Amino acid sequence: MKILLLIMMTLSTLFAAIGEITAVQGEAQLQREATVLPAKKGTSLEEKDLLETQKHSKVQVILKDDTVITIGPQSSYFFETYQDQAEPKVLMRLQHGFFKIITGKIGKIAPERFKVKTEVATIGIRGTQFMASVQEGQESIACSRGALVVETEKTTFELPAGMMLVYQNSRWSMHEIDPGSFEPIMMQQSVAPQKKTALEQTTQHLPDFRESYTPLEQQIDKEHYDSYQQPY
Repeated sequence: MKILLLIMMTLSTLFAAIGEITAVQGEAQLQREATVLPAKKGTSLEEKDLLETQKHSKVQVILKDDTVITIGPQSSYFFETYQDQAEPKVLMRLQHGFFKIITGKIGKIAPERFKVKTEVATIGIRGTQFMASVQEGQESIACSRGALVVETEKTTFELPAGMMLVYQNSRWSMHEIDPGSFEPIMMQQSVAPQKKTALEQTTQHLPDFRESYTPLEQQIDKEHYDSYQQPY
């Protein structure tokens, strides 16, 4: 009886998990209902988890479909809905702070059902790499590869790779990406190879982002490129 109960509890935990934390710099915590847990490498994530980072802290998460999320310092990121079975669906919210995402399998097979909300916008995807910042009185949403559809209260924007939307003083404006605006979500710096591959050439207009990828991000990004066999 005890063995059966243990198996049932283990299966319940496995099915509840939507991903896990794969890297932590500094201090962060998970709020799960009324419980607060330390965010550590290997910690499982569940629907309705709220991940909060402290000053000078960063957390990298990988979801079950291989979506990689880097969450920057002083950020609050809510994993609202994750379904990867019959009708895959992902809905997440950046309440405050920074994130960078390389989408996984769900972003490929059901991009219309992969969305991230901020305070004043809903981000839909047509590609694999994007990021956002939500600060007091200002938001920035950027696309480093592929394209985004950004829905606001009054307008829908098509955001191509290399461009960013900025919300300030109750107005939206579009600009070329300023890498400095998203420096807090760079996990590390790597040395770029002298000879660029076809994959690297697709993001040559944003080398700072590509060179900041962790090995896990590089691997997943390459898998996306190989599966499509052409830039988005």
